[in-house]
Amino acid sequence: MAHFGDQNFTTFVGVNTKGTIVFRVAGDGTTQGTLAIKEAADEAYAWKLPHKSGTFPIAGTFIVQLPAITGGNWAETSMVVTGIRTEDALICSLQDTFNTVTTDRPMAFLAGASPRNGNIHLTFMNPSATATIYNELIVAYCTAR
Repeated sequence: MAHFGDQNFTTFVGVNTKGTIVFRVAGDGTTQGTLAIKEAADEAYAWKLPHKSGTFPIAGTFIVQLPAITGGNWAETSMVVTGIRTEDALICSLQDTFNTVTTDRPMAFLAGASPRNGNIHLTFMNPSATATIYNELIVAYCTAR
């Protein structure tokens, strides 16, 4: 039985709520999940899912400080992303691909990204014979479990 104010609901059909609310779902008596929604859109919020059923995308950005890469070589780095796991699906993309290009240097490109427990491992490649220069890049990511 769900309790909202002084009323009980057996289903969520036709239930409208306002203000700060919390939905708590109990499955077999031991598995529970909570969804909390704050009153203001800019307040901090957290999503916690106890099991890996279905999909729940999480997206964000981070800044990579990419060192100079010599011609024809690779550069690897890892970025901390709390909560990500090795088995999560992951898509990464440079926010501004052309930001890796300078007037006198070649571009480096994001060759691959793989989720690890607690971080995302990135591999960059410089396909030209000339070294790239140090650059800060914004990487956008989306992950689902």
